[in-house]
Amino acid sequence: MKKTIQLCVIAGLIALVGYYLIILSSSLFISAGLITELIGIYIALRLLLVDSRSTNSKVAWIAIIFILPIFGVICYFFFGRNPQNRLFTTAQKKEREKLIQRIHHLSDQLEELTVPKTSQRIESLTGIKALNGNRLTLLTDGDETFSAIKKAIKQAKHHIHIQYYIYKSDELGTEIRDLLIQKAREGVEVRFLYDGFGSKKLNTAFLTPMKQAGIEFYAYDPIFSIWISRTANLRNHRKIIVIDGQIGFTGGLNVGNEYLGKVDRFKFWRDTHLMIEGNSVIELQEAFLYDWVYMENRKEAANPFIKAEGIQHYFQPKAVGNEWVQVVYGGPYDQEKLVRDAMLDMIDSADESVWITSPYLVPDDESLAVLRRTAMSGIDVKILLPGKADMALSFHGSNAYIETLLEAGAEVYSYRDDSFIHGKMLLIDGKRGAIGTANFDIRSFRLNHEMMSFIYETSPALDKMKANYIEDIENSYLNNLEAMKQRSLIQKLKEQLASLFTPIL
Repeated sequence: MKKTIQLCVIAGLIALVGYYLIILSSSLFISAGLITELIGIYIALRLLLVDSRSTNSKVAWIAIIFILPIFGVICYFFFGRNPQNRLFTTAQKKEREKLIQRIHHLSDQLEELTVPKTSQRIESLTGIKALNGNRLTLLTDGDETFSAIKKAIKQAKHHIHIQYYIYKSDELGTEIRDLLIQKAREGVEVRFLYDGFGSKKLNTAFLTPMKQAGIEFYAYDPIFSIWISRTANLRNHRKIIVIDGQIGFTGGLNVGNEYLGKVDRFKFWRDTHLMIEGNSVIELQEAFLYDWVYMENRKEAANPFIKAEGIQHYFQPKAVGNEWVQVVYGGPYDQEKLVRDAMLDMIDSADESVWITSPYLVPDDESLAVLRRTAMSGIDVKILLPGKADMALSFHGSNAYIETLLEAGAEVYSYRDDSFIHGKMLLIDGKRGAIGTANFDIRSFRLNHEMMSFIYETSPALDKMKANYIEDIENSYLNNLEAMKQRSLIQKLKEQLASLFTPIL
């Protein structure tokens, strides 16, 4: 009902403005055009002289503002303002700070062996430690992932925390929802976060049974808010499940039939997820609750989780293995681009090889330079991209970078053209790796809330990552530099236009 009222109010305002624009003289339009041009000049100067975003993003915004002035200025107002200028309530700031300080203190108390070298650099950057005492399970594709998730949910005793960018109300989404309802009725605490844009189709009919069962839930920054201009383009792309503070899941898969390959567009959906058991579940829990207290937006929202009883329930995982994991999360409001820079630090640590899988490849200037420099240094750089688009703009935008990477000596592969590869993965020298939610693109680096799990040293998960990557390459074709140079003018134009606008979307 609230959303309907908001839509009606917005529609009424638009109609009223349109009516007066029609009845007023054409001089109004001339004046409006002049004002728009002046606003466009002001925005362009601010982007050039003050704003800290990437050059690609600045050029894209300036281009759209001067090519389509009115449309460009309106788009900038809704989607382009610097997220670091976002104002938060006192409760949001204070409660998140309390949570971070308390949980980082817990991590510091854990006795650690000699910490992996690369993790020390990433810890200095992010403030998040690599923790030992984990057992990792690499989950390949939807069947394996959702079988493990459903099994863990059924075994929950105290709480289930679940967060997704896309959660669909289809067969799979309904099955998991009903499991959550069943556990809630058994007395298990269930908290559910879903992104207000990615999961915008979740309706009252789907959510009401959850509410009736006592499940707490929020839409993260819903797009129908009157504050749409602040958050519409800043989405929460994380995927997190935490069961009883002991088992965690994160990776590339959202919830929907398509992630099981049950869609007509693709014969097969290739993806990667990670199950963590042990100490690093603390970091997954911290990331979830960081977003949860933000959405609660009230005084003492963090207290139930960080007082003595809360620490006992939510932050006391049992060490069950000897694998190292460092869970790094970040978003558009951070001063530094934590997830991106941690990924670049890991790439910089390579001595022999850098293998990357990403469904979207639209790097900023610094990331592209790191990839090219690494390849030109003689390191084996392999990049695996989709061979078939799920979205034309991102597909052509990614392809625009293939030629320059090939020229630097990288190998760029395109996955089979009847399927889609959606995993987000780094593998360095076969000895270190990262799995998570972040694509190798500007949106994930700058605009999304993201998460990557960095894995170090001996781990069966790394061995499986390597085996999976080799298999994926065998199901792909290697792009040829000469063939790329001979692309049609129309194809090159599509790619250049897409690469111009993808940094702002």
